[in-house]
Amino acid sequence: MSAERREGKKLALNAIKRKHSEVIARITEQDPPPSSFYAFLKLTRKKYFNGYLDSIRVALETGDNTDFLGNETFQSYSHARNGYALKDVLNVPRSVRNAVTGVIEEMVENGEAQAGAALGAITLLDELLQDAELIRAQAYTQTRDEVIRFYHSYQEEIDKFPSNLAATLDFSTLMLSAVKKALELIGAGRCAFFSRDLMTNVLHLEASNFVHERVFSDSMLMLDDNLIEQLVHKRETVIVEGHPRSMPSISSIMRKMKSRAVLLVPLMVRDRNLGVMLLDNVERPEMFTPETVNLAVRFANKVAGAMENARLHGSEQQKIKETMALLEVSRLVTSTLDIEVLLSRLVQITADVCEVGKCTVYTCRGEENCYYPTATFGLFPDSEWETELREGVLSGDLVDEEAEVLLEQHQVVISDPRLCPFIPDDRIEETGIRSVLLVPVYVRDRVLGIMVLFYTKDRHEVESEDLNLVEAIVGQAAVALENASLYEDLEMSYFSTVKALARAIEVKDPYTYGHSEKVTEYSMAIARRMDLSEWDRRNIKYAAALHDIGKIGIARKVLNKPGALSEEEFLHVKTHPQLGDSIIEPVAFLQEPRLIILHHHERYDGKGYPDGLRGVEIPLGARILSVADSYEAMMSDRPYRKALPISEAIKELDINAGTQFDPEVVKAFLEVLRKGELPEIKEPAGQDVPSGSTGLRI
Repeated sequence: MSAERREGKKLALNAIKRKHSEVIARITEQDPPPSSFYAFLKLTRKKYFNGYLDSIRVALETGDNTDFLGNETFQSYSHARNGYALKDVLNVPRSVRNAVTGVIEEMVENGEAQAGAALGAITLLDELLQDAELIRAQAYTQTRDEVIRFYHSYQEEIDKFPSNLAATLDFSTLMLSAVKKALELIGAGRCAFFSRDLMTNVLHLEASNFVHERVFSDSMLMLDDNLIEQLVHKRETVIVEGHPRSMPSISSIMRKMKSRAVLLVPLMVRDRNLGVMLLDNVERPEMFTPETVNLAVRFANKVAGAMENARLHGSEQQKIKETMALLEVSRLVTSTLDIEVLLSRLVQITADVCEVGKCTVYTCRGEENCYYPTATFGLFPDSEWETELREGVLSGDLVDEEAEVLLEQHQVVISDPRLCPFIPDDRIEETGIRSVLLVPVYVRDRVLGIMVLFYTKDRHEVESEDLNLVEAIVGQAAVALENASLYEDLEMSYFSTVKALARAIEVKDPYTYGHSEKVTEYSMAIARRMDLSEWDRRNIKYAAALHDIGKIGIARKVLNKPGALSEEEFLHVKTHPQLGDSIIEPVAFLQEPRLIILHHHERYDGKGYPDGLRGVEIPLGARILSVADSYEAMMSDRPYRKALPISEAIKELDINAGTQFDPEVVKAFLEVLRKGELPEIKEPAGQDVPSGSTGLRI
């Protein structure tokens, strides 16, 4: 490789890595790839181009563009299958090349790069991205040819009658296909399909082949009274010619379309009007002959049947989705008491089923009626302001009328985002939020929280089915919150009993006062460091608090003996794990901690008691408790010796790892000490961990 290419490669990589954000900023928002969520989640597009730049970087670094070009083939194939134009497919590498080249040229202007290196860098990028364009074009052309051949194979059947429209169950796909086929069959220049609001007779645009924003305000069409009579009540097809004064609404539309004649065909299913098909042809306003109208009516009837099938299928699929969501919610409520895990899953399910980009649950804490975000799914672009909500939202921040309906009447509120405290006014436009759904989480007239759903559609467009579903999910969430609270109260009551039993031991042995609390703290720190589950940590907490309860059965003179124990006395002391096991045997909720208590004096090498278990035969909780118990014993005064220095205690743990103690547990505990996760442990000035142990400094 020449020096110029080497310098060019170095500069290109430098621009992609060091100037990454500047490159991304140069790729305009109009550049592909498009995304159905793009208006709401701009991070989708940013993530795409970040990945694209990474793949270019890898190709430049390795000199192997196989994977990069393979990905180009796949993307082009996907875009072609999804109906994107060739210009959109090719615009991706072009946009990236322009952005990187622009950054390199700016670096030259600022004196950050030499012109020769810049030329080499641009040449390398041109070669790579020109290959990408070529691969994309070839793959696109091949795929589009396959699609065209596929449709041609069915052309004769489709031309006879649009029967396979009835098999299309995706409503959006159906409407777009119907527009395309109407133009082919009937020879019209423009076509639009509208669904009808059965209550108001307002027509909502579903699909068209022209820029409807210039014609229909808010994609809606208000029918004139005489058209409602003909299209809806009489179910007749109407040809509107000229701009009749008797039909001001449709005449206004025709003027905007610059059309002199339009054909309006009712979409009928079982004598019920679902909507209207609109056709025109500016070049041939005289085209609507009886034969053409008859063909349009036959086609419209087939489309109406397909629309009904698609709607029923969509409704059925939505019901299935909602039912599965509720089943999942019910399963979650009965399977976990971890409220953060539960709510995190609930907001995800709610966002998915209700098709919103963001859903958050705020729970009420304390007496000041302040609501704090506990779980959220989705995010807004540049959402640093959301961290301010961590301080809580007061009930007084809500509009008075909405607060009364929400917090006192316990009813759902659909709020204007400009009046809602959950999103700043200056961020509403960029997020695209047009309505906010507030749902109270309450049990027996007590509000526990608020579920907040952020919609990109107007309040009147929020489906009533959404409200019913969210209320059902929130009802389950309320039950779960109350259950978790009751369980926490019950557990605290149990644990208070446990601690009272443990204190009974310390009455006999004043030297061990506070021993159980410290062992519990050490054990829990190790369990957290080893990332044990909530359930395992609970069992270890109870076992640690009660591990020496069997010493109630050990003679006081033995426990408090200042000198060495005789063999007989030591055998007596060694019975305390079995005594503890027998004491807690009748207590149902302590059955799992019971095993930990029984085996906390086993040794990793199998020389412990009572059963001589070794290695992983010993319950993990017992192995953790063994380390915590031994460390606390070494760090406290006993009748037979003074407390050891921290360094000596750590040295003992380190020396006995693999014999008395599980080495992984020792490693975890030393990491706890090193990271200062036990704040009450202080190192005497200048005291180091001995060499040959772990090398830690406490």
